Amino acid sequence: MQVNLGILGAGDFGRMHIEALKQNPEVQITAVCSRTEEKVRKVCREYELPAWYTDVDAFLRDPKLDGVIIATGEDTHYPFTQKAVEQGKHVLLEKPVCLTREDGEKLLSLDRDSSTVILPGHILRYDSAYHQAKEALGESRAGEIQSIRVKRNVPIERFSLHSRTHPVFMALAHDIDILLWLTGSRCKRVFAMEKKTRPEFTNPDIVFAVAELENGVLCSLETQWRLPNEYGKYLDTELEVMTSQGTLKLQTPGNALETMFHGCQTGYDVTLWPRVCGKMTGALVNEEQHFVDLILGRCKQPVVTVEEAVLGVEMARMLIESCESGIPVYRKEE
Repeated sequence: MQVNLGILGAGDFGRMHIEALKQNPEVQITAVCSRTEEKVRKVCREYELPAWYTDVDAFLRDPKLDGVIIATGEDTHYPFTQKAVEQGKHVLLEKPVCLTREDGEKLLSLDRDSSTVILPGHILRYDSAYHQAKEALGESRAGEIQSIRVKRNVPIERFSLHSRTHPVFMALAHDIDILLWLTGSRCKRVFAMEKKTRPEFTNPDIVFAVAELENGVLCSLETQWRLPNEYGKYLDTELEVMTSQGTLKLQTPGNALETMFHGCQTGYDVTLWPRVCGKMTGALVNEEQHFVDLILGRCKQPVVTVEEAVLGVEMARMLIESCESGIPVYRKEE
C-alpha cells in the first residue's frame, strides 16, 4: 500500500523531506505547496513531482493527499495543522509545534478530538546516538539522573537565516525535548539570560539558562549562534548526564568525524541525514518511516506525542519569559 504525502514548505528542510521520501517505495509525493510560485515550480521540476500549489487551502483540499509534512515558518505551524486536520489529513509537524501556550492547548484539543495522526517532528528521538543514550540511562546500573547539561551552538552565518524566531525555539527546542524525554518530568522553574550581539536582528543570538524539573533534576542549557564559520561544523552540540552511579556524554552530530585539508576544517553529519551508498539514512529517514507506519496502522504509539511536544513549548516560553524579565520563572499552576 502506498501513502500519498504532500509537502507544505519548499525551503531547505522541505526539500530535505522530499529527497528522503523520494527513496521510500511506500510513499508517493503527490504535491508541494509554497507561497512563492517560482520556488515551488523549481522544486517540482527538480524532483519530478506531479503538482504544486501556492494556496494552502487548495493544497489541503487535494483529495489525493493522505497526509502532509508541515515545514513552514514556526508561526504558521498551529493554524496549518488545524486546517490539515479539518481536511482529514495526517500531519508530520516540524518543531516547534507552536510558539505559545494558548496554541499548545488548542493543538492538544485538536489531537484528542481527531482520529488523524499528528506527529511532532522532534528528530533527535530518531537519532541512533540519542536513542542509545536513552536506553543506557534506562538500565538499572545507570542509577538515577541527577543533572543534565546541553549545548547547541551554531555557525554565525546561519543566524541570518533563522533569526526570525527566538533561539530557544529555533535551537534549544531540540534539547528541551531531550531533557523531558530522558527524565519523563515536567519543568518546574527556570532562570535564563540572553545577549544580542547583532543589533540588526530582533532576537538574541546567545542564551544561557538553568532549570529545575519537577523530579528534582537540575539542567544547564546553552545556545550560541556565534560559532566561527571557519570551524566547519553544522552544529557543535553536547549532552552530559550525571547520575547517582556515573555519567553519560554524547557529542553529535558530526563531532565524531572531522577533516582538515588545505587549512580548511570540516565536520560531517553521521547521524541526522548521512548518505550511505547514495541513499539518505539516519534520523530524518527514521522519522518519516515512523510517520508512514502510524498512518498505515503498523504502530499505535508515536515516538513523541503532541502532549510531550506541548510541554516542551511550555518550558521554552518559561525560558523566554525569564530572559525578558531578568528573574526566575515558575511554572504556572493549573
